[in-house]
Amino acid sequence: MKPDISVIMSVYNGETYLAEAIESVRNQIFKNWELIIINDCSTDSTSKILADFSLRDDRIKVHTNEVNLRLPTSLNKAISLSSGKYIARMDADDICLPDRLEKQYKFMEQNPDVALSSCRFMTVKNGVYMSGGAGGRCDSKALKAMLLVANPLLHPGVIAKSVVMKEFNYDVTLTCTEDLELWTRMAMKNQKIEILDECLLIYRLHDKQITSTTLERQHTEVLKIQQKYYESLLVKMDEKMQEFYISGIYFKENADIDKFLEYAKWLRSVSTKNFDRNTINYALLEILAEYKRCGISKQDIIKAMLNFNPLFLVKEIMRRKRSAGKDIEKCMKVANALELKQTSGTKEFPIFENR
Repeated sequence: MKPDISVIMSVYNGETYLAEAIESVRNQIFKNWELIIINDCSTDSTSKILADFSLRDDRIKVHTNEVNLRLPTSLNKAISLSSGKYIARMDADDICLPDRLEKQYKFMEQNPDVALSSCRFMTVKNGVYMSGGAGGRCDSKALKAMLLVANPLLHPGVIAKSVVMKEFNYDVTLTCTEDLELWTRMAMKNQKIEILDECLLIYRLHDKQITSTTLERQHTEVLKIQQKYYESLLVKMDEKMQEFYISGIYFKENADIDKFLEYAKWLRSVSTKNFDRNTINYALLEILAEYKRCGISKQDIIKAMLNFNPLFLVKEIMRRKRSAGKDIEKCMKVANALELKQTSGTKEFPIFENR
């Protein structure tokens, strides 16, 4: 029987968490799936783990690269081998909650105009669980605007129409930002992208991740991607704007309120054709929320907030507070059902905070 969903994964030396990740797919309530795993020349016990699972479950299909092709090329290979109506991403160190595929399949079936969607998630690091992305908007307009300033989609939580993924594919010239490039390229082609407002994945944070080891390369790749996105939907950023954008907006290493206000004024002025004002202000307010977590003073945050329409500001802060509360509550229910507990301290329940 042809699978409804093809789950694709690429793994390189993933022995530590691989079995748990695969089991989380096998334990899905939704049963009509195939799991296509590309073994990208692993040298640890990954090959044995994969061989054992493929013998136990014929829905698991393992393909081994002759040479190390890296993630984007391996994912494109998995896409070409897939036969499902939808393609779902999964990483070798994350955990699908049991109802992930069921809820994502239902969402895509009920929203045929959506090309790709992701989901809410929890993070886990050193045994401590936290909510991820709580309070953020899930609609396509907001995500298209958020892509101007950040990557709002969790890559391993994505599901998409197979025909769309086979048309677009990943850019194999990139090494650590292939997901952002794909989302922006799809958005430029008016492919509808949304987030399902359900907590469906546990996203593992650890020191070996690409996102924590290749910052300089990320800077270069992100700037290249975002220049294309800005030129397509807005205007080209000059060199001065590029410098602050990459360090002060996207990565927030050099957060600066005065430069932020200059950027905000510029963004509002050049975005009127393709974005409504409130959606752009929403994206800017999300940056300020991150600035607050970066240690920017309360006085500077207030200074920046005074540049927003007061009515919009009140409505958005109230909306975000309500939404974040609901998102965290959903995560806590999931955690309690799975008996996920804090491993340090005296409290016997998970820690949940907005990332």
